[in-house]
Amino acid sequence: MNTFRLLLITAYFLFSLQSLIAQSGPDTTDLLAKAEKLMDEMEEEEALETYLSVLDADSENYEALWNASLLYATVGFRLDDEDSQKEYFEKAKELAEKSLELYPDRGHPYYVMAVAKGRMADVVGVNRRIELGHEIEEYVANALERMPEHAPSWHLYGVWQSEVANVSRAERMAARFLSGGLPDGSDEKAEEYLKKAIELNPESIIIRLDLARHFERSGQDDRAINALIEMLELDLPIQTKDDPDFLDDARALLDDLR
Repeated sequence: MNTFRLLLITAYFLFSLQSLIAQSGPDTTDLLAKAEKLMDEMEEEEALETYLSVLDADSENYEALWNASLLYATVGFRLDDEDSQKEYFEKAKELAEKSLELYPDRGHPYYVMAVAKGRMADVVGVNRRIELGHEIEEYVANALERMPEHAPSWHLYGVWQSEVANVSRAERMAARFLSGGLPDGSDEKAEEYLKKAIELNPESIIIRLDLARHFERSGQDDRAINALIEMLELDLPIQTKDDPDFLDDARALLDDLR
């Protein structure tokens, strides 16, 4: 084979290889970087679509699995239609289940499963909500065992403790007829866990708001007022799309308590 023919074959091979690479779409590394950038810009719907594109190329990608699960739960929570919310929460749960199946030794899959089940608890009946309460505790405890410095998990566990410790009378009545009964929750642990989350993420608006909500829920109005005043005086940065609404909620709660 002469040199000229060899060069032509080599050039054709390289051109074909480049075409295949181009047809395969963006590299998952680039897509993950794009999704992270979109999250920083608070473009969560676009970030979700980007993580789903990663999963189209690599269905077992760890970062895409747990982030897409979390975003389905986050975006779904904002929807007005309950049926649409349930659909999003179910997708969040499915992706969390897959991430748990593939990565049982990692922490984020347990966290996003707890989040998905927590969101689902908002759109089901009392009996199922009580059952989910036990499951949420199990998953968030597993998340913290693997990620002891993970502020969102401490936040979730603190809110869980607060809501269980101050459960409605209807749920207490319903729990009497369930074999598992109500899970155990305490106001002391709620405060401890929420303050731990604030220690780990002191600029989070929602964590500080949920601490004030806990004080209000547990009949500690003076402490709720002080927590809200401190939070609003800090002039915390906007970090999520929901933060402006959380600030409005904080001001409204402060007005109600004064």
